[in-house]
Amino acid sequence: VTIGGPLNPALDGMLSTILKTWREIRQGAGAEWASHYWPNVRKLMSYIRATWDPDNDGVLDGEQPNTYDIEFYGTNMFIGALWLAALRATEEYARLQGEFALAEELHALFRSGSEGYDRALWNGEYYIQILGPDDPREQQYLTGCLADQLLGQWWAHQLDLGYLLPPERVKTTLRSILKYNLRHGFEGYDPEERPFANGDDTGLLIIAWPDGQQPERPTRYHDEVWTGIEYQVAAHCIYEGMIDEGLALTEAVRNRYDGVKRNPYNDVECGDHYARAMSGWNIYEALAGYRFDAIDHSLSFAPAQQDQPFRGPFVAGTGWGNVEIEPSGHTSLTMRAGALRLERLSLPGLGAHVTVELNGSPLDHQITGGVLTIDIDLQVGDNLVVA
Repeated sequence: VTIGGPLNPALDGMLSTILKTWREIRQGAGAEWASHYWPNVRKLMSYIRATWDPDNDGVLDGEQPNTYDIEFYGTNMFIGALWLAALRATEEYARLQGEFALAEELHALFRSGSEGYDRALWNGEYYIQILGPDDPREQQYLTGCLADQLLGQWWAHQLDLGYLLPPERVKTTLRSILKYNLRHGFEGYDPEERPFANGDDTGLLIIAWPDGQQPERPTRYHDEVWTGIEYQVAAHCIYEGMIDEGLALTEAVRNRYDGVKRNPYNDVECGDHYARAMSGWNIYEALAGYRFDAIDHSLSFAPAQQDQPFRGPFVAGTGWGNVEIEPSGHTSLTMRAGALRLERLSLPGLGAHVTVELNGSPLDHQITGGVLTIDIDLQVGDNLVVA
């Protein structure tokens, strides 16, 4: 039974599946798991390339079904950034599996695609959509500013895949999204389908048209606000050093779900407890500057507000605990559950001369390039102190 939307599988879902698979490997799924699923990811990437990039220029074309329950056409950054991130993730996956020729091939395709998308879509403020002469015009956004056009870059920051596009243009795009899509007050506002904001609410519209050229039949849901996208944009702002902007957007969302207007434990989108709102967790990770990679047993923290004490949990794939970081650099890491193999630890302001103790006893270590190199298996109750 179909309830509307594209008939073919969603391309953004396929690309996100590649990214989620690489995420799980970094979280500690293990070499056996990674080897088991590698043929599937390789096959999926081959299918995407053959279907949407037959000319091998790194820019996807044609009908691109997606989870806006429509199809995008032409060149667009929503699919484009996810594609670039998936290319980089598959490149790293290929290296892990020893397929170095394929990794180099994918990296070359990524470079070509990054340059192609940037050249075609950048309008000086953000990335637009370009249609071919025979592409349908209905449900497209054209010159609109799409709130989650950098979804792929948000993924890339979480997975240490680097910048997919010129860094300054990424930052400018985020500023433009906040400038054009953030609406203060929804009194009298009448969206086409679902009102997720009203009255004096503040919310981020899915699409805004600064030039006034909204298509006659624009992209579905264009005039709605979704907390899942708002959290994603907020976290991305923090990754880019736009901390005040990210926190202000987060506050706007939580003011809508303050326990008086709406249930604070139920972000509503398509339905109750909608899964996209789980992106909110990444706001915390961005503020913590948290990264974990089970492949090389590395953990890093770089709090966004380094002039203030930072205290909070960390959740790695094999265990979790608490971390406390003082502005002086004094850091305490305590395991609360599971276990954690740790060989490399990156911390803010890590100098050449530090003391490292495990449960009060000195621990052998080295400092290389600002990274603490150690060799430990943290268990429940273990306390690691770097001072």
